[in-house]
Amino acid sequence: MKSNFKKRIFTPEILIKDTTSLVINLQSILDTITSERISRVFGEKIMLAVTSVNQCRYCTWLHSDLALSAGADKDQISMILGQQFEEVSQEELPALSYAFHVAETNRNPSIKMTSELYHTYGAEKAKDIENYIQLIYFGNLSGNTFDAFLSRLKGYEVEDSNAFFEAFFALVSALPLGLIALRANKMAGALKQKLA
Repeated sequence: MKSNFKKRIFTPEILIKDTTSLVINLQSILDTITSERISRVFGEKIMLAVTSVNQCRYCTWLHSDLALSAGADKDQISMILGQQFEEVSQEELPALSYAFHVAETNRNPSIKMTSELYHTYGAEKAKDIENYIQLIYFGNLSGNTFDAFLSRLKGYEVEDSNAFFEAFFALVSALPLGLIALRANKMAGALKQKLA
């Protein structure tokens, strides 16, 4: 088999670790989502910055759609997905840069970057930003792991991956990812009608 699938994916160990972390951090995540410290559109931009690195196609579709419906324009979304932050607001730039840095370092941000995040936004808002990053990272690896299985079916494999785990994960995640793909197709159709 050829090896050309290069995206980050779950391994059994990473899935257990990340799921445990989400469960432990659940109350904080719910607080982030229900508070208004981070606007919906800002949260979507943070998630798109992480997705720009991890390249999960399902997250790109879904969060581009959600960012549009929250008030972001297509140019902002394209720039973030293209990893261009020059035109974002000064209020959002540190968070988007941090989100990108976390993804680029595979969740090993520098102490300096983390310190700057907390200094810029304060403890509560910085924690909200970290929570959005944690959620989207889980989503990115979920979509990429599903795609690793699809890639394997086409004769390609992922280094250091396990076919049985990929198959199990694909079975478990097929329904939610299928629904995301359907939503993305509907949104693409609606956008084409608006532009026509």
